[in-house]
Amino acid sequence: MAYGQTGTGKTYTVGKLGKDDAAERGIMVRALEDVLASTMPGSDVVELYMESIQDLLAPEKASIPINEDARTGEVSLPDVSVVKVQDLNHFSDLLQIGETNRHAANTKQNTESSRSHAILMVHVRRSINQKAGDETASQEKDVKSNLAGGNGLPRVRKSKLLVVDLAGSERLDKSGSEGHLLEEAKFINLSLTSLGKCINAQAENSPHIPTRDSKLTRLLRDSFGALQGLH
Repeated sequence: MAYGQTGTGKTYTVGKLGKDDAAERGIMVRALEDVLASTMPGSDVVELYMESIQDLLAPEKASIPINEDARTGEVSLPDVSVVKVQDLNHFSDLLQIGETNRHAANTKQNTESSRSHAILMVHVRRSINQKAGDETASQEKDVKSNLAGGNGLPRVRKSKLLVVDLAGSERLDKSGSEGHLLEEAKFINLSLTSLGKCINAQAENSPHIPTRDSKLTRLLRDSFGALQGLH
């Protein structure tokens, strides 16, 4: 997660594509490069703009609701576009589309200030008896022991990678924001405050982590560790 004042290079560090120079790749591209080495994941890119979730791969999809599984507490966005990533170039193209559709504006502190939190979600599902590129022959022989209850149905391992490029915090007296820009800045600062409260609560081993205070922290709910005590 990239956090800091607007104009400090968060988007450059996280989202830089580095198509011409691999050394300039940002965190998102480097992370997917590792994931693609062993599987073919699906991914979606959304933005949280003024407490409204929008699909950066399909901008017409706005005000997307958050679903929470009552049994597991797992958070999902069933209405967003999920794309099966073919290779690193395909993923870079998806990031380019997302960045083009993201809200930005010119303020006194940053000529290209991100006005939304951009969230990359990478979903990986694999049967635990599915061969991975580096698995040994001895592991393959243990397939039967990996079947659930001996009924021939493989157990599925699910993983989710979240990479977040947060909109920069702003000193309202220095940014020169007025009107709509001022309203954007207020929403940005409020969600960052909610995120800070959750991080502090977790660091202090608090029995209650207030993830429901904002949509940002709700989306990051299962990144705060065990689901017990999250409200």
